[in-house]
Amino acid sequence: MDSNDELVFTGSYKSFKLGLRFDIGGKQPGEVAGILSYISSKIEPWAFTFSGINTGCIDEFVAKVGNGVGGVCHFLEEHGPSGIKNGIASALPKDSKVPPNKLMKAAESYFFNRLLEKAVVPFKVPLNAPKPADEKTEDFIGFIGKYEKWVAIKKLGLDNVQDYEVSGILAGINNSIVNKSFEFSGMSKNDSAIDAIAKGKRRSYGNAVLVLKELEPKLNGVEDAYMVCKVLEQIGYKPYASPEMLSEAYPDIKRPKTKGRKPKG
Repeated sequence: MDSNDELVFTGSYKSFKLGLRFDIGGKQPGEVAGILSYISSKIEPWAFTFSGINTGCIDEFVAKVGNGVGGVCHFLEEHGPSGIKNGIASALPKDSKVPPNKLMKAAESYFFNRLLEKAVVPFKVPLNAPKPADEKTEDFIGFIGKYEKWVAIKKLGLDNVQDYEVSGILAGINNSIVNKSFEFSGMSKNDSAIDAIAKGKRRSYGNAVLVLKELEPKLNGVEDAYMVCKVLEQIGYKPYASPEMLSEAYPDIKRPKTKGRKPKG
């Protein structure tokens, strides 16, 4: 057992405060995946909150979506592209130094995140974690992930920091752990099927309906969360917080490096 294998998060900013540590020495990859997903569930809402969008508007917009992929598709078709755009745009900041349309990707990311969550459509590794040890919160936001050959360290000091910078570090951590959790999960990753479904489809709400409808017969519950997540990502809609949702509004927030296939933009 390697006692240095651990997952640690610490951070405190405004009303957000979280300090936790997991000793993962000797744990199986699937167990680590569940713990990573748990950490994501604790930090991702704050990545959206500090991004500058009004998350409550989207929460209200998606409140009546039905269950399952069918419910998601019905919701998207019922509202149509203009209705969806207006519903998402309601979350954009009204009084901001940044042009509101520059945060459209953040609002769209949150929209698909909440839409899938509300419809009970699996799109992430199920969270499963033992009780964490407490970690003292410091004057920075930081994450350490070490498991076998994987090492990830991310940190942001909080002196004179702005909300979007906190959103950026949380989104960066979240982007890393969502994808690493898929890698460790052992889930089936049928990338060829995802590519086939997304082929030729550019970024549009109508195409989101088309790919989900085509994907639905291939789904078999939680084990296919990867396919739901990645087919949307492949046509340009990440249903989870990541730095690229901020990069148009704040160029100093760098987009994560894309491995393998690039989403259509």
